Amino acid sequence: MKAFRMNKYIVCAEFLEEAQEFFVHEIGETLPSNIEELSWDCDICSVSGETSTLRDIINEVMDERSAWLRMGIPCDLLWPFIAAKTE
Repeated sequence: MKAFRMNKYIVCAEFLEEAQEFFVHEIGETLPSNIEELSWDCDICSVSGETSTLRDIINEVMDERSAWLRMGIPCDLLWPFIAAKTE
């Protein structure tokens, strides 16, 4: 997965086009003119004040989704998601 900064959001998706579609449909904002692809080693500060790398956040979400699949809960492993909301 890749991470893209769009306005205040960091959206993770396999492709930029998927991230853009997710942003428009799920967040409900128009696409920003500047979309930045972020490195997996980028540090992100959570609302609770903890700092994690994008790699850690993506791996955690992938582990959760894999666990759901192992339990038989339908899940799209590579569905885009919001990794963080920045100020």
